[in-house]
Amino acid sequence: MSLPSDLRDRSILIVDDTPANLTLAVDLLEQQGLRLSVAQCGDEALRRVAFAPPDLILLDVRLPGIDGFEVCRRLKSAGGATAAVPVIFMTALTDVADKVAGFAAGAVDYVTKPLQLEEVLARVSTHLRLATMRTQLVEQNALLLRENRERREAERVLQQYRDSLELQVAARTAEVRELAAHRETTREDERRRIARELHDELGQSLTALRMRIALLRVRFGADVPGLNEEVRKVTELADRSIAVVRNVATTLRPTMLDLGIGSALEWLVDEFRKHSGLDCSLTLDLEMGGLEEPHATAMFRIVQESLTNIARHADASETTVALRCSERECTLLVEDNGCGFDPVAVGPQSFGLRGIRERVLSLDGQIEIVSRPGGHTCIGVVLPRTPHDPGATSALDGQFGSAMADNPPAAA
Repeated sequence: MSLPSDLRDRSILIVDDTPANLTLAVDLLEQQGLRLSVAQCGDEALRRVAFAPPDLILLDVRLPGIDGFEVCRRLKSAGGATAAVPVIFMTALTDVADKVAGFAAGAVDYVTKPLQLEEVLARVSTHLRLATMRTQLVEQNALLLRENRERREAERVLQQYRDSLELQVAARTAEVRELAAHRETTREDERRRIARELHDELGQSLTALRMRIALLRVRFGADVPGLNEEVRKVTELADRSIAVVRNVATTLRPTMLDLGIGSALEWLVDEFRKHSGLDCSLTLDLEMGGLEEPHATAMFRIVQESLTNIARHADASETTVALRCSERECTLLVEDNGCGFDPVAVGPQSFGLRGIRERVLSLDGQIEIVSRPGGHTCIGVVLPRTPHDPGATSALDGQFGSAMADNPPAAA
């Protein structure tokens, strides 16, 4: 039997006070390519191990001074690399009590004297291999511990970065929504200004022009042939221009909004019935009074956009609009019995729905859109009249669920 090549060039300390035993052990092991050192007493063995720990120790039990058991106990109690060196006792003692005492002292094995080459090589090879595996295991455990520490540190840094990103995204989102709300407010103010100028300036000018034209007929109609016909044509043109101005002004900013959200929605639903030919019912519950200007404008525009979408895409025959204002919030439901759609599949070009959603979120509201292909559609909106409580249950939860029980909800 020969020692495996990967175990050669290992260092072994042989501790024995008998020259014949030392010579035999050295002769057996040197042939296997091992590096050997010798000690003839326990104190010398302890000094050699402290100076340069070997890979394995072959230790005689009976030594001058301190015996092998005590040497082994001191090695194991020293800790560190010294305690990790495997010790194999070489002894002629064969009693079980002696073997138990050796194992209790910290030895890993026994070889009995006289030494046998095959046995010594087998035990040395086994324990060198086990020591190598223990060393590798310790190194791997240390590597795993280091990697775990590094991973935890990386996770901590990543979590901090993620938290920072979330805060930045939340801040940027809030800024964008504030800008969107400011843009909508500015747009509505500009629409109001233009509508007022159209109505007050251009409308009055056209009305005055029509009156002047009518005055021409009164003064000169009998004296100038064909004047009455020309005056009639010009009057009709002036009437059409006045109607266009009124329509444009109303589209920009319905004057009914100045009378309250209830009157504005009644006018809007009447106009929808006239131009679409669809049946549209309106339910108002405004016992708590009207809405503030931003909320009223938002509700009006949401209903306006919803009815426009219904007229263009829904292929519906009936539409319902319901607005209820309580002391805490206002709830709006717009429902139709049309062909429906898949809210999840709505593309980025659906600016109508996106505009509705942004209006609602800019006022700290909630919105749900429930629909499915082949089924009816319901848009539910809740706008708080007081600071929003995230844990509160809104009226949307009950009314919306009962109104659309046959359709699964999908967030807009």
